[in-house]
Amino acid sequence: MKRIGCLIYFYGKRFDEIGACAVSSFKKHNPEVNLHVVGDDNMHLYSATQYLEKITETTDENKHTPTSVNSGAYKFMLALEVMKKNNYDKMIVMGGDTITCARLDEFLDDDDHDILATLDYPYMPRDAGRFLCPNDESHLNADVICFNNPKAMADIVRESRYCPTYAEQGGLNLVVWSGKYKYSYKVVDGPYEDSYRPDGWPMPASPVLYNVRSKGNISLPLEYQDHAQYGYPAKFPPHEKPWGPHLNRFYVKDEKLYNKDHKQIKVWHYCEGFGTAPEDVFKKIVNNYIHNWFNDETKKFFKEQCDCGDFFEKDFTF
Repeated sequence: MKRIGCLIYFYGKRFDEIGACAVSSFKKHNPEVNLHVVGDDNMHLYSATQYLEKITETTDENKHTPTSVNSGAYKFMLALEVMKKNNYDKMIVMGGDTITCARLDEFLDDDDHDILATLDYPYMPRDAGRFLCPNDESHLNADVICFNNPKAMADIVRESRYCPTYAEQGGLNLVVWSGKYKYSYKVVDGPYEDSYRPDGWPMPASPVLYNVRSKGNISLPLEYQDHAQYGYPAKFPPHEKPWGPHLNRFYVKDEKLYNKDHKQIKVWHYCEGFGTAPEDVFKKIVNNYIHNWFNDETKKFFKEQCDCGDFFEKDFTF
């Protein structure tokens, strides 16, 4: 019988309630998986924590010199340590800002691919002077992912040191798309729309969603992005987003959550940069989700089917 582990890592009081929902929802839908939660109270027990401060930090004038391992890559260091210590055959890594909405069959039942990845917003990230993926539709997110090969995690940590902006997410995209590595991979929730492989074979759209494309096949419009350093400041405050019309159309059928395009949402991921957002912005964004963007049917689903308690029935604060 294969041994499966999952790591959920978050820290700081801002994540106490959101992280609790990430934990309870994963437990509810995937009870056969051994869950490891790492945070403020136990992170000192892991060797990865001790090693982190020993990584040499360099300043890079040409943006191609390795920089210090960031907290995102640290998450994969923790997951790699947990996987090896417990002799797991498969390791899932989840962000603390996720809600698991169903059994993760596409992760649990696939033992053939080294990396089981999920989609990020559809745009081409650029870091250290290079694009990290071949096109908009192939952009991968590092907060919901599964590994059948621990070596792939180690290489993501190494590559992340060359990605000062996108860190572990950059590392993941480079490991999958750069051609430097030979790991087998599958994007479990892609493509979002019917597509074609480079050799002309059709690629039918995925019926499931594991990440931020639950919002739709959309990115944050430029008018919401702050590029003031280039003379293009945002036209909206940072807590305002255009997600409402998309999230309001979520619906529940047969105890399953679906987005507006009738795809089953197996993992909800806020994907709002909560870890670096100012406290007031963080609170306002979460309260917009609670009071303005999620409809009542979705909030009821999160409470009854994901064990999120009364989180969506009150103002969010900390």
